[in-house]
Amino acid sequence: MDRRSCRHGAPAMQVTATLTAALTAVVLAGCGARNDYSATERNLPHSVNVDAGPIALRHLRVHLVDGRSPLDGAAVLRGSLLNSGGDDALLRVTTPAAGSVRVNVLSTGPEWKLTDLRQPLRDGTSVVVTFHFAAQGKVVATVPVTADA
Repeated sequence: MDRRSCRHGAPAMQVTATLTAALTAVVLAGCGARNDYSATERNLPHSVNVDAGPIALRHLRVHLVDGRSPLDGAAVLRGSLLNSGGDDALLRVTTPAAGSVRVNVLSTGPEWKLTDLRQPLRDGTSVVVTFHFAAQGKVVATVPVTADA
């Protein structure tokens, strides 16, 4: 990234989008080596695993913040992304359940905050989530909603 564009007033959204894409690419590229995931492959209650070519989405679940989800509140999509080979980048995550999805890269991995909820989410239900990858394309998952972390 050209640092001069940041100093001379590049739009914050463009910088944020660039950083998000860069961080996601680093996460996926860092997982490019073959992983022995069997030790953590055990089922995590109230989660789903999805495979799409070299991309593996593991332990996906939507966590309700404070155990509930009012329309003005938010929920958090959690899980792991693994890439067993090939270059790819996660471009964005979407769901019809929320108006926007924003990524936070934590030391434990990425999580996506679902905001502007279109209807209250309830423990025990599920939402459709689409992961948009540069090479793999769209990967759709039906993700359980849980009040458990």
